[in-house]
This record gives sequence, structure tokens and C-alpha cells, in this order.
Amino acid sequence: MEPGETAGNQVVMVSGKRRKKLRPEEKWQIFMETSANGAPVGEILRRHGLYASELTKIRQQVESGALKELGRNRHIKKAPVPYEEHARVAAELAAKEKALAQMGEEYLLLKKRVN
Repeated sequence: MEPGETAGNQVVMVSGKRRKKLRPEEKWQIFMETSANGAPVGEILRRHGLYASELTKIRQQVESGALKELGRNRHIKKAPVPYEEHARVAAELAAKEKALAQMGEEYLLLKKRVN
């Protein structure tokens, strides 16, 4: 492995220079480091071997990814339940509620006898 490379990163040739292609986790880390209040952006970019234009691109990617994720419709309608199944489940629920009420009454009677 050559200096500056890390395992798991791809190395891309850019105008005769070797650049590593950053994984999404690395981009996120760089974004978070440079977004901190009072962060030494130039120092962080030098440490990662990046230019300011690459940081701008990372920031745009983070913004577009966040907007895309926030805009997703999480409330997708589910397929309607057939009437027969709904009626069956409703009847089952009513029977269980009735049984629970009876058990509650029996509990109260037993509790009175013990006291």
C-alpha cells in the first residue's frame, strides 16, 4: 500500500495525481468535522488531502441526501382489508373484551372474599 491510501478505499487518477475515492462514512465524518463551530477547515482538508471545492461537493451531497430522505413518503397506504376479515377480527375482539370484563369481575369477587 502506498502512503495516503487506506484499506477499502479506491484510488482514482486525477490529472496525474492519485486521489482516493471517499466512502460515504468518510464524507460524513469530514462534513461533521468541518461543520463544527470554529473548526479549522483548512487543517481538516489538508489532513484528508482534499480541496475546498471537494468540501463544497460533499456539502451539496449531504444536503441533497437529507432533502431526499426527508421528502420520502413514509405513510404509504396499505392494501385494504377485505370486509369478511374485518368482521371476523372485530367479532374476535368483542369476544375477548367480554371475556376480559368477566375475568375482571371474578377477580373483584375473589378479592372481596379474601379480605
